[in-house]
Amino acid sequence: MKISATALVVCLMMPAPVMAQHGPSNGWEISGPTDGRLRLSGPWSIGPRLGLARAGLSVAAFEGRIYAAGGAGLVDPRDDFEVFEPERGDWRPLKPMPVGLERFGMTAAQGRIYVAGGYAADTEDGAAPVDQVWSYDPEMDVWRGETALPGPRAGLSLVTHGDNIYALGGEDGTPGLFVFNLASQEWGVVDAPLEINRRGAAAVVLGDEIWLIGGAREGKASNRVDIYHTTSQTWRRGLDLPEPRAGHSAAVLGEQVHIFGGRSADMRRTLASHLSFSEGAEQWEIYADMPAARTEAGVANLEGGVWLIGGGAGAGFFAPFTAIDAVDIFSPRD
Repeated sequence: MKISATALVVCLMMPAPVMAQHGPSNGWEISGPTDGRLRLSGPWSIGPRLGLARAGLSVAAFEGRIYAAGGAGLVDPRDDFEVFEPERGDWRPLKPMPVGLERFGMTAAQGRIYVAGGYAADTEDGAAPVDQVWSYDPEMDVWRGETALPGPRAGLSLVTHGDNIYALGGEDGTPGLFVFNLASQEWGVVDAPLEINRRGAAAVVLGDEIWLIGGAREGKASNRVDIYHTTSQTWRRGLDLPEPRAGHSAAVLGEQVHIFGGRSADMRRTLASHLSFSEGAEQWEIYADMPAARTEAGVANLEGGVWLIGGGAGAGFFAPFTAIDAVDIFSPRD
């Protein structure tokens, strides 16, 4: 989100927030190199750091690589775009996005990587969401414009299932569930509960369902879980989270949904907690805390683990000032 010059001056005069510490915390200890990686005690290991620290970024896994885009800047959202290639073992920069973005959606579909919505650097009012959609060709290293969303939206999630891309969540902007047909290259709007309009929610695909988990409305985080069945096009309520949160990351590993970090019910605290849920279970399982608290991090599945990428220790206005370049990898052991 764009920060005014006056606000920036005020912030620089204030004591600097404490940066998120990457490494041993919450009882985790480094046990030494394992398969080429520093491994923390338990199921966590330290991955290769991003090229630059950023929160409010988005990531997507595609053909065994992870792509990381955008994020909050000190003045304008970033247009940085980089890729992690396991064969190289590090991140390398790619052609920047056509416009800087933060708190936008990102997904891979039919050989391309799509980004949509968010707060953009090229708007007169950086606090306003946009409806722009772009896609990237990994083979050509080229971006192109795509059909715009049915309305502007920020703080949303973008997921792919079958021949469609789904844009959901986001308190800021046009409400509803947006569905992009990859064959016709057109967006449609599907009826949805008003309550799905939550910013900083996390969405995952589990079978034929899309789970929208947590998020915030009117400045307060929610513990609500809404589930959309893509075939019957119906909604149902999932089991509520044990506590409200927003700005968290979510991923599916095996048949379990995992939730990492985020912000507390009042949006003031950054969380290190880790939850999981298996379909048919009667409650969410509470794991030991993550190595460090973080919010607005990217998340992707790679090499049998969940990669938490970037993010920050602070929220809202302070996100750019507490951004981290850390990558932590969750790989549960049998």
